Amino acid sequence: MKRFLLGLLILMLGLAIGGLGTWLYFKPSAVSLQPSAETKKEKKTLFYRAPMNPQQTSPTPMKDEMGMDYVPVHEEERAETETPGTVNITPEKIQKIGVKTEEARVRTLKRTIRTVGRVEHDESKVFVINTKVGGWVERLYVNRTDMMVHPGEKLLDIYSPELIATQEEYLLAFKNAKMVKDSPYPEVKKSAESLLQAARQKLKYLDITEDQIKRLEDSGEIRRTMTVYADVHGIVTEKMVTEGVKIEPGEMLFKIIDHSHVWVYGEIYEYELPFVKIGQKAKIIPSYTPAEIYTASINHIYTHFGTVRHEMESTMEESRTAKIRFAFPNPEHKLKLGMYVNVELAVDAAENAVTVPDSAVMDTGTRQVVIIDKGDGRFEPREVKVGAKGDNYYQIISGVKAGEKVVTSANFLIDSESSLRAAIQGMNPVRSQHVGGNKEATGAGTAGRETSNGVKGH
Repeated sequence: MKRFLLGLLILMLGLAIGGLGTWLYFKPSAVSLQPSAETKKEKKTLFYRAPMNPQQTSPTPMKDEMGMDYVPVHEEERAETETPGTVNITPEKIQKIGVKTEEARVRTLKRTIRTVGRVEHDESKVFVINTKVGGWVERLYVNRTDMMVHPGEKLLDIYSPELIATQEEYLLAFKNAKMVKDSPYPEVKKSAESLLQAARQKLKYLDITEDQIKRLEDSGEIRRTMTVYADVHGIVTEKMVTEGVKIEPGEMLFKIIDHSHVWVYGEIYEYELPFVKIGQKAKIIPSYTPAEIYTASINHIYTHFGTVRHEMESTMEESRTAKIRFAFPNPEHKLKLGMYVNVELAVDAAENAVTVPDSAVMDTGTRQVVIIDKGDGRFEPREVKVGAKGDNYYQIISGVKAGEKVVTSANFLIDSESSLRAAIQGMNPVRSQHVGGNKEATGAGTAGRETSNGVKGH
């Protein structure tokens, strides 16, 4: 009996354990009946985008002009469509690191080319005084250089035997023509007149003036010396004679330069030459009177290059330059030959060009990068090609369109963060999703580290 009861108890216990196991096996799991955390979590809407124009966004639901609802953009969706390297920064961080932006606009860039000019004489205003007869200088009226002379002013008296013989010849011809002027023979009168004209012309060839010839006719006396007169206005810069010296025909006696019209030479660098053309106006400013400004136009650009030697860190270096020339009046002779002046030449660097501030362009040495503000705390690095520079702006040839906003301050911090994220995405796509979701990142922790663009953060 005891064995029977013990066996029955064991059997019942086995049945109970088996039933419990079957119930546990077929019982619905508590976890499977409840929605998962992934399912329960809703997608976070970042902003709303116009269905017909993705560039138009709104932080709240709204309708476009056609009455269509704006499409919500979720964080996961935006991450899939954004350009690699795009970073998200919260408004608090944007204000904290001092991000500033400016819109790219179309404008005409102007720049000022500054150089140093040198005042020189006008080559067309240089005159040389000489004689066509030989002789001796008996009296010198202009006996020093830097004297101002005027047309008709006496320069020197010269004694010339050849000139005396020519005067005698003319007086004989003059008296002969006077004697036969009433002759009944036309041939005689014509011959005498021809001799007189030939003698007169010979005097003129020797630079004897009409007044001197008239005095010779009236007085009938041969002058022992001939006076040489100035026929131009200017300053005597060179004097080659003294009293008593013998001179030869054609020998230079004086050099006279008219300073009432001068040239100013300037030199510009080779890369500035495309912006310069004949006729452009410039300001000529003497260093001793900055308030006195002259205006002149470029009248010549020289066809050959020169070099300028300058000292740079204890070494001599050369720069290739082109010479330009200005011409303008100097009636009061305030500008002296050899004087240095400041030259300012305003030129158009680019016309109707898309421009951004020069602080927005980060130059790596091999390429240029700007940070584009896409709105809603999104910033995208973009490579651009720059052209001319002027007025603290760069011409953008490609990469940025007019109307897009570029970062002008703290762009190095944003670029550092962008380069770091791009590098992480390339190494570990799974980890990049976690880093990309961190909106608090600003790049401050990477400042000072060299980025993948080769730009160092500041």
